[in-house]
Amino acid sequence: MRLLARFIATTTALWVVTLLPLDVVVSGGDSNSATSRLVVFLGIGAVLTLVNLIVRPIVSFLTIPVQFLTLGLFSLVISWAMLWLSAWITSRLDFGTLAIGGFWKSLLAALVIAVVTWFVIKVLPTGEKKRR
Repeated sequence: MRLLARFIATTTALWVVTLLPLDVVVSGGDSNSATSRLVVFLGIGAVLTLVNLIVRPIVSFLTIPVQFLTLGLFSLVISWAMLWLSAWITSRLDFGTLAIGGFWKSLLAALVIAVVTWFVIKVLPTGEKKRR
């Protein structure tokens, strides 16, 4: 259930970022069909979710000293790297492409994705009991 909540949150955050002027573009599918666009967003959201679930913990572990020295701000660079890696992976797939702009705009896009994902995960019911 947590994986599904994370997938929905990431896909929603990706959609929100494409609405902002941050040079993040999702292309592919039939642009006139809402169903086709939804499938493209779901596919790219799945790629971004898998990258964050598989690659991000490894990179975070390997960069613990840098994160410590920068008081955790390097995690924003890691978020950017995961967004860039997802864009690179989707450029090699057939169903859709995630294109990101320059470094600063995509860094801001990674921050927005992280915040929106966190917020949506907090709002969605995950079936877990909350500890007090």
